[in-house]
Amino acid sequence: MTIPRFYVPGPWTSDRITFPEKASHHAMRVLRMRNGDEAEVFDGEGRTARGRTEFSSEGTVLIAESYPEHGRESPLFITLAQAFVSPDKMEWITKKAVEAGASRIVFFPAARSVTKLSGDKLTKRLEKLRATAVSACEQCGRSRIPEIETFASAEAMLSGLNADARVILAPSSDPGLALGAARSVVFAVGPEGGFSEEELTLADGAGWTRGLLGPRVLRTETAGLVAIACANAVSGDYDITGSRA
Repeated sequence: MTIPRFYVPGPWTSDRITFPEKASHHAMRVLRMRNGDEAEVFDGEGRTARGRTEFSSEGTVLIAESYPEHGRESPLFITLAQAFVSPDKMEWITKKAVEAGASRIVFFPAARSVTKLSGDKLTKRLEKLRATAVSACEQCGRSRIPEIETFASAEAMLSGLNADARVILAPSSDPGLALGAARSVVFAVGPEGGFSEEELTLADGAGWTRGLLGPRVLRTETAGLVAIACANAVSGDYDITGSRA
């Protein structure tokens, strides 16, 4: 049976860890947990505690019995830079990128982006995406919540992101991702219509490498996830040989 996991921001000052209201409601009213049920909490910064729950009219407390270190982070620091797409696709991409092991997810408006976000609308969208990242961590077992950010333009993204390897995905590129021995990598993914030639030229000038994942054209919501999976396979995060068996 899977142990329920809850996000409880730190700092934790004792072995009695108090749930925030939302997590408490979910444990009591949705999951219908009872006193003594086992649960796990994480602080979003990498710390995890496991123990027994205690419910009262004042809320929910975890009586911590151990502080396991799961080691569920990728050995690579992977940033997914995703052009603005429809809100439902942005949410889906965030959820799956967290599960796949991305350390940071940034969104930006590209020349061919149909979705436009700014001001309060952008702020609310970011809040929802950050909540989606928390839920994904609860589900997949990660204890470190990826950063969710935005850039004002494709140009700002191309000049503002740094990593050992920076790859902009484009169907016109030569096959390959050229990661080498990189310990940090950024994958930039365009909108439904792809990056414009002007944006690709800007990337060339900023020192990015053009990359192509394979012989098939991937949708915008698929390309970044496949790139993350490829990078994790190369890094050893994904055991594709069965060597850990």
